[in-house]
Amino acid sequence: MMPREPRQQRRRKKDTGGELVLPKTFDKCPTCGSTRRFCEEALKGDLTPKDMEERPLVLYSAEFTIHPPGKLFPVHLVALMDVCVNCGTVYAFVLLKETLRPTLSSGGDGGRPGPLVPG
Repeated sequence: MMPREPRQQRRRKKDTGGELVLPKTFDKCPTCGSTRRFCEEALKGDLTPKDMEERPLVLYSAEFTIHPPGKLFPVHLVALMDVCVNCGTVYAFVLLKETLRPTLSSGGDGGRPGPLVPG
């Protein structure tokens, strides 16, 4: 019997390459294929379906901001994550990339730029 390749190498072969297009969403668990996520399931009785459609329910978020050399504005990367109800795998279901631009306010602060916000 021939030994199998390590799992990471098998998974990497499935990547078709090409450019990463963001935002990217994953509709099901990469381990078992279930579409049931913990936050949605746990809050079904507390939130209306309309509330749940307006914004994703997120258990974890991983965020990274970097100011690339030669770029005017910083880049903000976000992965929204939850847990599969079926098998317990923690996985990202949305990947985002945003450019942070300063906001200008016309209030009583002398017209100074406001904080950086996603946009």
